[in-house]
Amino acid sequence: MGETTATTAGPEPVTFDVLVRPRVALVRSTALSIVFSAVPLAVALVWVSFPLRLWALVATVVVLLAVAAGVVFVRLRSAFVGISHDGVMVRGVLSPKRSVGRSCVERVVLATTFGSSVDRTTRVLVAYGPDDRHLFRMRSDVWGDAGLDRVVDALGVQVTELTRPLPARDFARRYLPTRSADRRKPC
Repeated sequence: MGETTATTAGPEPVTFDVLVRPRVALVRSTALSIVFSAVPLAVALVWVSFPLRLWALVATVVVLLAVAAGVVFVRLRSAFVGISHDGVMVRGVLSPKRSVGRSCVERVVLATTFGSSVDRTTRVLVAYGPDDRHLFRMRSDVWGDAGLDRVVDALGVQVTELTRPLPARDFARRYLPTRSADRRKPC
């Protein structure tokens, strides 16, 4: 498959003008963390549980956690943001697939946020539609700075770039909808 092709749930792959996937380093570090941290810990937990005769319970929990980690890893590998001439499709890691018409995206807000430490900042892109309706959000720690820039360039809409970094909580309070407002049908 080409660089701009993504497999979707439909009968055939969809080709996009711009296709952004999660950072390769994120996928690689997730896999390595699971292999070198979680697997030895799981084996040690099962081994220690043998004398207590709880090994079946511990093994079941370990298998369930391994399945959950596998599902997240597969979702990470299949996540993408695709922009075609008529629409934007976002398949996130933990969020459901979301499609919006390209003409519905009216503006984009780009901001730099920080959590508990000012040293660790993350760029965030939030797209809005009619009536300031939240359409989708992207974070640079998953999609990369270059990915956010490619999406902004491809959309070609009004961009509001906040010049000063904000705490993540303040940014969410000002620019992200509440859960009830987010349930409105997108454009």
